[in-house]
Amino acid sequence: MADQIIKYPFGPATEVALTADGAQAITVKNDLTIVDGVTVPATGNRTVNLTIDENLKAGARIVFLLKTAATETTIFGTNITGATITGVAGKTKTVEAVFNGTGFDVIGTAGQID
Repeated sequence: MADQIIKYPFGPATEVALTADGAQAITVKNDLTIVDGVTVPATGNRTVNLTIDENLKAGARIVFLLKTAATETTIFGTNITGATITGVAGKTKTVEAVFNGTGFDVIGTAGQID
């Protein structure tokens, strides 16, 4: 996965693209990370595993945008805690996670757009 630095009014953000299925290794180094799981929709289950930069501070956020071909799931694995998200064919689910100083916690339940 290649990441691209995007400038937002409140500082740099990292954009990460997910693959269609399998383990997704994401390195979190900025206060805001946007995870693009829409450009390549899931065709199989995805497991998100995070590596957290040692300089990351509590309060950092990750925004997930997740699209599926059918009912594929997004499972939160290493360094992120949250309920598994089950997709709906052709719909985009969105969810946010916040860094607590040790790992990321998914906040609330996934919203659905489209």
